[in-house]
Amino acid sequence: MKLPSLLLIFTIGFGLCTAMAVPQDNIDTPPWQPTGQYTHPDIRESSGIVASRQFEGVYWTLNDSGNPAALYATKLNGEFIQKIAVHGSRNFDWEALGIDDKNQLWIGEIGNNSRLRFDLKLVVVAEPDPFHQTEAEVIASYPYRYPNENVDAEGLFIVEGVPYIVSKERERAVLYRFPALEPNKKQVLERVGEFTEAQFVTGAGVSEDGTRLAVCTYDALWVYHGTTGNLAQMIQSTPWSLPHYFYGEAVCFDGDDLVLTNEARDIFYLPQFWYEKEWILPPKDTHSAIDLLPKTTADGVTVQTKSYRAEGIDIGGSHVTFTPEIAGKATSLTVPIEVPYRDVYEIRAVLTRGQGYARVQLSVDDTKIGVPYDCYSSQSIAGTLVSFGTAPLNAGENQIVFSIVGKASEATGYKIGVDSYQVLNASPFVKRYKVLGPFPKADVAMFDELLRSGGRLDLEKTYTGVDDKPVHWQERTTRKDGYLDLRKDLSPTPRTVGYTLVYVHASKATDSVMLIGSDDEIAVWLNGTEIHRKSIDAGAWADADAVPCQLKAGWNTVLCQKVDLGWSWGLYLRFTDAERVLKYATQPTNQ
Repeated sequence: MKLPSLLLIFTIGFGLCTAMAVPQDNIDTPPWQPTGQYTHPDIRESSGIVASRQFEGVYWTLNDSGNPAALYATKLNGEFIQKIAVHGSRNFDWEALGIDDKNQLWIGEIGNNSRLRFDLKLVVVAEPDPFHQTEAEVIASYPYRYPNENVDAEGLFIVEGVPYIVSKERERAVLYRFPALEPNKKQVLERVGEFTEAQFVTGAGVSEDGTRLAVCTYDALWVYHGTTGNLAQMIQSTPWSLPHYFYGEAVCFDGDDLVLTNEARDIFYLPQFWYEKEWILPPKDTHSAIDLLPKTTADGVTVQTKSYRAEGIDIGGSHVTFTPEIAGKATSLTVPIEVPYRDVYEIRAVLTRGQGYARVQLSVDDTKIGVPYDCYSSQSIAGTLVSFGTAPLNAGENQIVFSIVGKASEATGYKIGVDSYQVLNASPFVKRYKVLGPFPKADVAMFDELLRSGGRLDLEKTYTGVDDKPVHWQERTTRKDGYLDLRKDLSPTPRTVGYTLVYVHASKATDSVMLIGSDDEIAVWLNGTEIHRKSIDAGAWADADAVPCQLKAGWNTVLCQKVDLGWSWGLYLRFTDAERVLKYATQPTNQ
């Protein structure tokens, strides 16, 4: 699978102080921080996870394609217990793991990226004792095919001995089941139904009593709930829905709580009450308020590090509270935030809310940013991500000031609680491009043809593309988040090439940084000079690469060559613009 690269954000380890009562482990992290990470080198990417029902504190995981046929027993914090070699089946593309009430582990050989596999199957092993065994034998194999179209899948779970598979499709998620269990006989799966809301599912898990079904993807989680025995009805109900930043690849229940993993080898623990309340999870990659305390300057406030449990919130982790020494008096704290280059940035804070919390205003260089945020809430809530707005910041250290500016009439105090800070590039993305293609990959040399005549592009010319079809420059618009989806716009086949073109206007010669995120292979030319080239087996993620460059006065030509290697095909592109003067266009015009 392709794992998106992280946004260009600034990560400092999270300081923690109190113990969280999670079964079998002392996990002292809030739900948005990893409880741990797989550290054993053989666990390269967790594509499935289940909690053992007979060995307390044991969690099983596996790798996907290209790895040995093995299961791995770990603790909840990722600590390695045992590797179990599986005999009787190779790992062509293991993508899921299930467990049944007979303590059997079901391995999902269900990955089908190409949609051309006809050897899909589930294999079963008796759950081994991870403290005394190192091997397991396949005791049954269940090959299958889909009833109509051949799809990809990464979700698997077992209910009352029957295996269910969840498809991985961009626009939907379909639930299938085995009509019968006959070893070594290829079954045609039955279509149970289509999930409401869920799509592009990368993992699935069911509670032991069968009344809760969780499905996850890279940035969202859905938990369906109902009565046991009617999954068709359950998946049509309204689920608890939760966006997240986990890049989730696998999910399982631990009681009614959830455990999630991703291909970056992180492990997360999500309490039942959190997903039932549908509280939004803040990003895990932030500046820790605790770690920044030595550099934080407080004016007229008492500073304390307090556990969330002390605030009546039943999660691990701690935050920093700032309480005025004199109630109602103007007070503030100054936090040093470092950024790598001058640009416009969105400034966020992860705040605690509750009855004793006040309003807070953010300022940069004596300029107020946005409006005050009211932290009052009738119940205590941790992890509220608040965006205060955008401001230009200089490269290096900047002083960000948080001021306590009154309180709601219902509030019982004037304190504020800060978990962490986050700063994100906020210059606008290119939203409209000229696109050309697709071409066979063998024709990448046509770039010279495109740039002949002194770098002037012939936007009216028709070219010969894949399968000798005529192609010409077309205008295309990105998604709302700035992503240009060439797979949708150019309808390529793998190993093809497309081009994107945009013009950038600068009022004067300007030092800038090109922020770009691309999957597969990309090359970028600025005014005919190559400034960036990269090949990556990962999804496109905004601002993955920062390329210093200089824009000339007037219009600048930015041409990207994109090679598609399969699956997704697209990019994000923008330039730093602290003065907010750059303009993007698909045709250069007179200014």
